[in-house]
Amino acid sequence: MTCSSCGSDLPDDARFCIECGVTLDKATIGPTIHLRAGERSPVSCAACGESNPGHALFCVRCGQRMSGAATHLAPPRQANRNIGQGTPSLPAFRPRQTPVAGPQISGNVLSMAILMIGLGLLFLGHLFWPGILVLLGIVNFVRMSASGYTLQGVRNAIWLFGLAFLFMVPHLFLPGLFVLIGLNVLISGMIRSGRQWP
Repeated sequence: MTCSSCGSDLPDDARFCIECGVTLDKATIGPTIHLRAGERSPVSCAACGESNPGHALFCVRCGQRMSGAATHLAPPRQANRNIGQGTPSLPAFRPRQTPVAGPQISGNVLSMAILMIGLGLLFLGHLFWPGILVLLGIVNFVRMSASGYTLQGVRNAIWLFGLAFLFMVPHLFLPGLFVLIGLNVLISGMIRSGRQWP
């Protein structure tokens, strides 16, 4: 027979097209035509076990898409033609469902929440300066990491954490500033060369 949708040659007892997967309506199917000979041996459907031509994309019996893991058969299975035994039941076709992602928080919302909570804690603990620099470093790291720029976030966090430490230890300010500048140059070079953070 011939598929009324795509014109492919099909076995005479096919219920679904092996090329396009359309359900075949027996009233509109054309005459029986022999399938083209292929170099691949017949394969069995992983869903129902029906023998299909080696080039089949969809099962002729249940309409499921053929997988690459289908087992090769020697002779094709003979259909049961006894009228008294009835027609075997077919497995139900279920379309593939896409997983639904749970709620996600954007980087901007998360960084704003951290900033507000951190400011509240800084005011309560009387640590506003230089604690604000540490808080800004954390917020910047979270925002940059959520956007996929982890290395840039690390660079900014190191810079702000380092400044907060140097303000707490003033006698190390000048040498510590050179160390921070060196780290900033090193990480900026890694960013420009395209290296990713491990």
